[in-house]
Amino acid sequence: MIIDKLNKKSEHFIVLAIAILIAVLAGIVAIYQFPMKLENMAADGLYQNAGVIPNDIKIIAIDEKTLEHLGPYTDWDRGKFADLLEILNQDAEGAPKVIGIDVLFSGTKQSETDAKLAKVCGRYDNIVLASTIALDNYIYQEEDGKYYRAEYVSGEGRPYEELAQAVEYGFTNAVIDEDGVVRRTYTRIQSENRVYDTFAYRIASKVGVVAEYPLYVEPALVSNPGEIEKKSMSDVLDGTVPADYFDDCIVLIGAYAEGLMDSYRVPVDYSEEMYGVELQANYVHAFLNDNMIYSVNGVVQFLVTFLFVGAFGYFALSSKMGNGFIGLVVTIAGYFLLAVLLFWATAYKLNLLGVPIGVTLVFLAAIIYHYTKLQRSRMLEMRDMLFSMSEAMAEAIEGRTPYNANHTQNVAKRCMEMLDFINTKHREKKTKLFFTEDDKRQLYLAAMLHDVGKMDIPLEVMDKPTKLGTRERELRDRLEMISLRMEVDALNGHLTRAVADEKQKKIQTFLENLDGFICGRPLKEEEWALVHEMAESVYVGVKGDEIPYLTEDEIADLYIKAGTLSKKERDIMQSHVVYTDRILSHIQFGEHFKDVHAMAVNHHELLNGKGYPKGIGEEEIDTMTRILTIMDIYDSLIADDRPYKKPKTVKAAFEILDEEAELGKVDKELLAYAKELYLKNE
Repeated sequence: MIIDKLNKKSEHFIVLAIAILIAVLAGIVAIYQFPMKLENMAADGLYQNAGVIPNDIKIIAIDEKTLEHLGPYTDWDRGKFADLLEILNQDAEGAPKVIGIDVLFSGTKQSETDAKLAKVCGRYDNIVLASTIALDNYIYQEEDGKYYRAEYVSGEGRPYEELAQAVEYGFTNAVIDEDGVVRRTYTRIQSENRVYDTFAYRIASKVGVVAEYPLYVEPALVSNPGEIEKKSMSDVLDGTVPADYFDDCIVLIGAYAEGLMDSYRVPVDYSEEMYGVELQANYVHAFLNDNMIYSVNGVVQFLVTFLFVGAFGYFALSSKMGNGFIGLVVTIAGYFLLAVLLFWATAYKLNLLGVPIGVTLVFLAAIIYHYTKLQRSRMLEMRDMLFSMSEAMAEAIEGRTPYNANHTQNVAKRCMEMLDFINTKHREKKTKLFFTEDDKRQLYLAAMLHDVGKMDIPLEVMDKPTKLGTRERELRDRLEMISLRMEVDALNGHLTRAVADEKQKKIQTFLENLDGFICGRPLKEEEWALVHEMAESVYVGVKGDEIPYLTEDEIADLYIKAGTLSKKERDIMQSHVVYTDRILSHIQFGEHFKDVHAMAVNHHELLNGKGYPKGIGEEEIDTMTRILTIMDIYDSLIADDRPYKKPKTVKAAFEILDEEAELGKVDKELLAYAKELYLKNE
């Protein structure tokens, strides 16, 4: 039986290949943080949890109360900030460590108040102001030949000149991600011969030693919006909040009102924006405490993701589905636990979605794989059942008769040999014909079932070895009885000795040659003459009773020109195809064997339309049915188990098939391949 079952080694290879492929894809997803928005949300939820709010960082807010008391911000003179700075620094020993003003003082407004602010700032060394920079980038080539992109400062919005000469300042440019959330900040930028510090970095550097950082960092925020302690600027100016409240603290002054448009979405809370001054307070704390979030190296991220997804993939694809779901939960939970522990221990973060996406894809792939495997197993079982059924039917057919007992198996085998041979020719580029494994299975099954209708053919027809079949004994007995009666008639004088001898001699000659007359071969002229004479002969007894030498049925049988079957018997024999059609119509062959029925039924159809049972022509006879027809005829010709004929040699069989091809009955091209295949050793 032609059944290609998947062995364990191949199955493990497929499982491993699928697991590796999805693991690689998951690793790429992890490196590129796709989908970015969801990855950011997941990372914000796990890594940005806020913390202990520092009590040494305080905010003086330009809030609604301040605007109400001092008027619109655009109408302020800068002397108000000078007054605020002097209030905060009135006690030299208890002054704030640093005062950072997150307000831009670019351009001059009023010369007196501008000068006042510059003078106050020059008097104290604990003041840092805000500025902005304009960034651009360029491409450059290193010694290794690779090209790199670098940012540089193309412009600066710094405090007006007099103030810039008197005080330190740092830029406050926000780094806004594609989803509108501010997660990262600049640290310091080297541009030509100058270093530009950020506002928060400059403040932190005035308080303590700050580590060297790359251009971008992701500070871990310690507060949600509105949580850092703040006081209204108007309350500080009018003394409601005493200056000593800010002793030895880091004080940040900045916008804290919606109308001033200085607020941002932050990763700790998407529902409420954080004002810029509070964001700067978080940055200062992060720089001072090295409270940063670092991303692991891309190679490490890929390897971790690959190992988690790959291991789960192999487990899920090679185990039962229930175990796969448990493994899915355990793998995702284990990865998140690893991410949390790694972050707590090192502040390095793993990308969060690569592994869950990967293992989910693997789990879905495992479902599809197991479902496909189950369906394949069922298909193989059904196919095995169908093939075993066909073999059982063939056994039943061939078990009914001792003749042509191996015909079905031989035809199926020869059909497979033909398809393999033609495929070899295709690989040698000698033919466009090519047959798939599905084609081979269909033709094999059709060959095994092509004579199934013979189960409905009477055995006396199927097993008829001679023209007379079971009538031969009756005929011999009758003629011997007639010969004896002639002898009696001659002894009693009712018949002359000479006439009796002549008639007995003809009967004896006929009986001696009867085996040759009924074997199925074409008769010679003198043999036909004797058959004709016997068919016309009648014994007439003494009392006038008549006994024909041959009955009408015997005459009809003896007059068969070739083979052993009469026309009526041939019609009965040919009806096996009709019975085949009826039997196979009850079998559901399915999509993979949809052509089997037609091939089995049409194997006696001829290209010239003179076949049976339907008399269809070459337009309706497909290539595999044509092969089945040729192999059926060929096996019948060379078969050595037919009682009514001697087997043909391979060469003689193909000579007969050549004649059939010339008459337009069988396919010449396919016959040529069959001759090349079977005559090569002749």
